[in-house]
Amino acid sequence: MKNGATSGYLLEEGNTRVLLDCGSGVLSRLQNVIDLKELDGVVLTHYHPDHCADLGCLQYAVMLDILTGRRRKDFAAWGPGNENKLSYENYCKGYSYENQPHFQIGDLEFEVNLNQHEIPSYAVKTKGRSEGVLVYSGDTNYYDGLAEFAGKADLLLCEASLYACQKGDVWGHMCSSEAGEVAVKAEVSGLCLTHFPHYGEIRNLQEEAEKVYQGNIILAEPGMRLNIPVSKEPCNAWGSFGDCREDQIPRGGLGYLTGDNRNEAD
Repeated sequence: MKNGATSGYLLEEGNTRVLLDCGSGVLSRLQNVIDLKELDGVVLTHYHPDHCADLGCLQYAVMLDILTGRRRKDFAAWGPGNENKLSYENYCKGYSYENQPHFQIGDLEFEVNLNQHEIPSYAVKTKGRSEGVLVYSGDTNYYDGLAEFAGKADLLLCEASLYACQKGDVWGHMCSSEAGEVAVKAEVSGLCLTHFPHYGEIRNLQEEAEKVYQGNIILAEPGMRLNIPVSKEPCNAWGSFGDCREDQIPRGGLGYLTGDNRNEAD
């Protein structure tokens, strides 16, 4: 999408702010919402560029904020594989969650679950003091374990890389109806579709998922803000990164903002 970005979601609980995935274009747009010195960390689901391309830029920004005295708190980067991929000198400490599937950053607790994808990729579950639970599918083929992992979540943020008619065409990704199937089996309170194809009518993804899952379904939008647990009206604000202000971010509950969500390549 012109002037868009790929996968990136800002989680906020109290004074804790964590970026979930950091794809191409995310870092630039994120700075219209928060000052990067306020970020406590980043959690990556896998190392395809549409989910991690801006990590190096983020690490460099952390370094500059430390050297100029603007940042006074540590920065943690969590992801699969070698911790050296996630570390940057003494400024960014990398952690691998492959042998530590439960971890915490500030007021946010995280749990990961191995997906089925071309490379090691993980679904992420997070909750804060408010007890609202968000599960992010990351990139994955459909598998029964995802519904078990997402069981009873307040919101499932789930990829819909394919239309229903393409079910099974691309291993490692799910179609809209499969996202609905996961939501049904997991008995989640709401479903937000993301990671869209670059072609076709995106609104059809929601219509296809609605044929399977009868709960609240929304399409992710740039700058969308949600409180979790979600209400009967799951989306309480819309806009783009360029339009929203920090004082518009919901407080008192786990919240997130999206970047753009059309997948770039993988």
